Amino acid sequence: MKTRVVLAGVVLLAAVSALAADKEDENQASYWMQKKLSYSERILAGLARNDFGEIAKNARSMKALNQMEKWVRGNTAEYCTQLTIFQSANEQLIRQADKENLDGAALAYVQLTLTCVNCHKVVRDSHPKDATR
Repeated sequence: MKTRVVLAGVVLLAAVSALAADKEDENQASYWMQKKLSYSERILAGLARNDFGEIAKNARSMKALNQMEKWVRGNTAEYCTQLTIFQSANEQLIRQADKENLDGAALAYVQLTLTCVNCHKVVRDSHPKDATR
């Protein structure tokens, strides 16, 4: 348990450092988005290959990342709402992958993707001069 707490602290520290670097370069995609994109690409590959282990593994990694993101970036109610909806879609993806239900996992992935689009709308509306987020 102590190892997990220490590991979570190290990851959180790295994430905070990455966010600080993002503020220096507004055109660079944030650490969170890069990681989520990487996990979502692996989930899509798992869906295409019918690899439920890959789907579940990356959805669980995304779930952990989402929890850390809430701590660091959850500064507005609307953003927190979008993160909660994202988490719900991601949990459904994990459940469907654990059941080895390809159609259910694919639908959950589509729902997850829609939450990404909606969240980015919220972020763009709150930062109109930075449409890259």
